[in-house]
Order: sequence, then structure tokens, then C-alpha cells
Amino acid sequence: MPTRKARAPRSKVVSLEAARRAGPGRRTQAERRSETRSQLLDAALDQLVATGLASFTTTEVVRRAGLSQGALFKHFPSKAELLASVAEHLFEQLRARYEAAFASLPPSKRDVAGGLELLWQQMLDPRLAAAYELYTAARTDRELGLRLAPVVRAHVERIEAFAATLVDLGEPARVRAATGLAIAAIQGLVVNQMALPDAGQIARLREELGVLAGFIVSAPGRARRRRHG
Repeated sequence: MPTRKARAPRSKVVSLEAARRAGPGRRTQAERRSETRSQLLDAALDQLVATGLASFTTTEVVRRAGLSQGALFKHFPSKAELLASVAEHLFEQLRARYEAAFASLPPSKRDVAGGLELLWQQMLDPRLAAAYELYTAARTDRELGLRLAPVVRAHVERIEAFAATLVDLGEPARVRAATGLAIAAIQGLVVNQMALPDAGQIARLREELGVLAGFIVSAPGRARRRRHG
């Protein structure tokens, strides 16, 4: 008796037919969704940088993105969620740029001093001023504060973790601590510069942080002193 040829499951047949109809140049639904989300975040970041938080509106975001309000709220149900996602979007861009810049340094420059210099460049990016506006607003906007806190925490932790992989002092915790200190100091300076621009202050703190970083690198670790003390 001739055997019957097994038939492919209908779901697989449908998916194959859909793939043939879509053709090689057609994007998947997930790709379209990701692209729309990126368009909205880019537009929102541009607006936040250009006009500040006080003038930030979702109407202007969708106008800049060339999309609808429906598309916006499909991805970001609330304004607070959109703003926190904008900060995360910016931080991802800055981290990627930092990592690429560090990797492109000559081997002799891939050290604490080189990493700190690149950190200065990133932290003085004018777009970060917009992110710091969100920090201030989060003080009185509970929903924004709840959504922004994990974004900022993850950002700092990733920078510290990345720094610990770049600079080997035998004690990753020391690198993390030094990186966290540098970030906090530079952030405070940048916020202060918004109200009182002072190029001399930037130069002084830059020099002092460089000296402090050198001290942290050269000083024996506390854990090592405890073990041998």
C-alpha cells in the first residue's frame, strides 16, 4: 500500500506562504514596531533638547516623528513612561559611543586617564542637560520618579561595570567606586553650569579629578590592607 505523504502543519504552511508573499525586502512586524518606537524616541529627545521640559508636548513629538497620537500611546501609555524611555534611549546612545571611542584609542591610552577623558566628553554632551531636567522634575512627579529611577540606576551600574572590564587594578570594586565618584562629580558640575557657566570651574575640576583618579589607582586597596594589617 502506498504511504501517504505527510502534510506540513497548517501554521507552518501559512507562515511559509506569508514569507513568500512578503518577499526578501519586506520588514517583519517586530522590525516595524521597533522602527516606530525609535522614531518616536528620537523625536521626543530632539524636542526635549530644543525646547526643554516645560514646553514638551506629545503633540509636537508626533509631529516631528510624522506619526499619530495613537501610535505614540500604543508604545508609551503615559507621558512619564515616554520621558523615562527617552532618557534610557539617550543613555544607550552615549554608552555605545563611549565604548566605541575607548576601543578606538591606542593601546597606550586605554587606561584610567584615557577613560576619564572620554567620560568628560560624554558628560558634557549638551543632550544630557535635558536628561538632568527630568531628574529635577522627578522630585515632584511621583510617576516620573518611579519610572526614571531604575533607568538611571541601570545606566550608572553599566558604566561602572564596563569601566571595571577596561581597567584591571586587581580589585574591580575600586574601579567601580572611582567611576561612580567621577560621574557624580561631573554631573554636579554640569548642573551647576546650567545656572552659572564657568569654563574655569570645568578646567579645575577636570584637573582635580585626574589627580584623584591617579591616587585611587596607585593607592593599595583597603581590602588588601585589612588582610595584611
